[in-house]
Amino acid sequence: MSTAVPDRAFVYCVDADDRIVSVTPEWESFALENDASQLTSESVCGRPLAGFIANRETQHLYEMILEKVRREACTVVVPFRCDGPRIRRFMELTVSPGQNGQVEFEGRIRREEEREVVALFESPGDRDDGYVLVCSWCKRVEVGDEWVEVEEAVTRLDLFGATPLPKITHGMCPDCVGQFHQQFDSSV
Repeated sequence: MSTAVPDRAFVYCVDADDRIVSVTPEWESFALENDASQLTSESVCGRPLAGFIANRETQHLYEMILEKVRREACTVVVPFRCDGPRIRRFMELTVSPGQNGQVEFEGRIRREEEREVVALFESPGDRDDGYVLVCSWCKRVEVGDEWVEVEEAVTRLDLFGATPLPKITHGMCPDCVGQFHQQFDSSV
């Protein structure tokens, strides 16, 4: 069931060297609301954006976005998901040029859907040595040679009641990679 969400913007900016130079109070509040207390302004500002992106493929896509925004002085809008244990969040990331090579990233929740709790997305806590690969953009999970919604992945991987749960690592599913390359390859 989709729910209406208040219009909030979660904004951070990077400088010409792609170091985070600022985050808004709303960005920091969103991080705290989602058990990401390690993402305070004091801990992220001054650090390279790439240090917060887990895999090389996703880093490359961010590089493509930054290059396009700076070269063409244009704004790029990218849909993505930012799920929590009890909610699916469908968001948009608006990436805009600023002064002196700075770039602003503005995230907005477009809609939310409640769901049964998915323990895999709860705070990390104790995890085993195994990993589950989750798409950074659409939040589907790799199961064998398929990418499926997390609820189906939990069933297929027999994670109901599993203790400890596997760790989450992020990558990109082929569908999201294809969409990004289609949007950016012709313009980079």
